[in-house]
Amino acid sequence: MSKYFKSFLLTLLVLSFILVSISASFAAKNVAVLLPGAVEFFSVERIGIDKAGKEFDLNITYADAEWDAGKQLSQVENFILKKVDAIMLCAADNIALLPAVKLCNDAKIPLITFTNSLGTDPFGKYEGVVSFIGRSEIGAGIIQAEMAEQLLGDKPANIVLIEGQPGTAPQRLRSEGFFQVADEHPNWTIVEKRPIEGWTKEGALAFMEAFLQSGKKVDLVSCQWWSGAIAAAMALKNAGITGVYVTGLEYAKELVPYIQDGEVTASTYFSVVDEGYKAVEATAKYLKGEEVPAFVEIKHIIVTKDNVDDFEPEM
Repeated sequence: MSKYFKSFLLTLLVLSFILVSISASFAAKNVAVLLPGAVEFFSVERIGIDKAGKEFDLNITYADAEWDAGKQLSQVENFILKKVDAIMLCAADNIALLPAVKLCNDAKIPLITFTNSLGTDPFGKYEGVVSFIGRSEIGAGIIQAEMAEQLLGDKPANIVLIEGQPGTAPQRLRSEGFFQVADEHPNWTIVEKRPIEGWTKEGALAFMEAFLQSGKKVDLVSCQWWSGAIAAAMALKNAGITGVYVTGLEYAKELVPYIQDGEVTASTYFSVVDEGYKAVEATAKYLKGEEVPAFVEIKHIIVTKDNVDDFEPEM
């Protein structure tokens, strides 16, 4: 074999290696998206996730934990074994899922959280997590309380709090944010505080109907999500009780007529689709070697009868 032929083979091998490396760098990355449970919110959020996945050339694989933190942690372990390029986690429980951080870090797989954060930081930041994309859940609770302030002021008032899935970051942190403000109002009395499994309207309705049968007086029902507010309004109407304020968080087509008719006094708007899109966008940027902020905030806007027509529902 001549030295020229050897040189040719060496050059060919080097070029082949370069081409394989370039091809690998342009290959679609595999991203696991772990959702806590099946509610309409996540169905809508998936629209933004899927859209961004196509735009950024990512292969998205979903897993649903069915509100089981242990199952979700097992899903994290399974995706690590499959050697995905990144894991996007919407935690079923902000404390029980903390071991996922070490698992991902040890496997050198970037972990991005969205919507439901890990830990108790008001901005979803946690060491070992690349970025949290969502709302400040404590901020959401503060908005709940600010709506109460606008309606009640400092006068004596009985308040019922209807909260979401127990153990989730939104349930815990929204409650903490609410009480940051409520504690400044000694004339307010929290007569009932009830988390609802699965964030269901049916669960909120059953609770509210039972509460009203107790005969306890209530001036405001403050709910951590929009269909909980509808359930409270329905229960009050069915019981023939008027003059009670009802507020929620988040926005949906079904909610609009309740706000227009004044049965739900106020709720908040933000783009669920955009939240999903931005979560994937942050993941894609990180995989490309770009810097991403530790917190990408999606902000709430208060919606009342006066501005309800300005916002297009996504759910």
